Parts: sequence; C-alpha cells; structure tokens
Amino acid sequence: MGLQSSLSTALTGMTAAETSIDVAGNNVANANT
Repeated sequence: MGLQSSLSTALTGMTAAETSIDVAGNNVANANT
C-alpha cells in the first residue's frame, strides 16, 4: 500500500508538472504572435 501510494503521488506530480510546462509553452508561443 505504501509503495503504491508513493508511485501514485509521483505520477500525479509529474502529470501536473507536464501540464504547467505545456501552459507556459503556449503562453510563450502566443506572446510571439
């Protein structure tokens, strides 16, 4: 149970980080237009 919840937390964190990177990239692209 402990390992599973640790992996789940890590996966959630990576997904959130990926989303924030995508948003930042889109903001930069929009600023250039």
